[in-house]
Amino acid sequence: MTDHRQDAVNEIKRILKPGGQAYLSLGFPPPLGFVNRAELEKILEGFRVKRRGGSFQKWAIVSLKQRVV
Repeated sequence: MTDHRQDAVNEIKRILKPGGQAYLSLGFPPPLGFVNRAELEKILEGFRVKRRGGSFQKWAIVSLKQRVV
């Protein structure tokens, strides 16, 4: 994942309140878009995915993962 994408993911995690949700939309799949399936999965593994688009739809509704203490 490129640095600017990782920075964007970190910023979403920083501002998302506990119990809050975020809508992530990553546009078109390659070759028209810049984020492939593997990178999308890497982004989403940092969140709890509540809902997501089908195989050609790159969007998800996410919340923060519960921290284990």
